Amino acid sequence: TIFKDTIFTNVAATNDGGVFWEGLEKEISDNVEITDWRGNKWTRDSKTPAAHPNSRFCSPATQCPIIDPAWEDPTGVPIDAIIFGGRRPEGVPLIYQARNWQHGVFIGASMKSEATAAAEHK
Repeated sequence: TIFKDTIFTNVAATNDGGVFWEGLEKEISDNVEITDWRGNKWTRDSKTPAAHPNSRFCSPATQCPIIDPAWEDPTGVPIDAIIFGGRRPEGVPLIYQARNWQHGVFIGASMKSEATAAAEHK
C-alpha cells in the first residue's frame, strides 16, 4: 500500500530512499544512515526519537491490496461490522459491542479520541 504515491509526514528518512520510525529497528540494516524528522543525523544511540510522535502517512485507497473489489459500487457493499479505533481514556474498554444499529450509530457519533502529540504541542 505504501510503496508509491504515499505522503509521509514527520518520519525519519533513510539514505536508501526509505522511511523510518520507532519500532522498525529490526527491519533496517545497521549500515543505513538515518536522518530524523528535524533533519539531523540519527542513530540507535540518539537520545531523541527519529520520528515525531504524531507522524503519519496517507495513501490512496486504490493501493490497498485487500480492499473489496466493489468498494466504489454505487449500491455499496455488505457491512457486518464497523470497528472504531483511537486513543481512549483509562477505564474505557478496548472493545465493546453495540446492542443494535441505532446504538452503534450513537456510540460512533459520540466517541472522542484522546489528544495526540500534535494537540499537546509536542
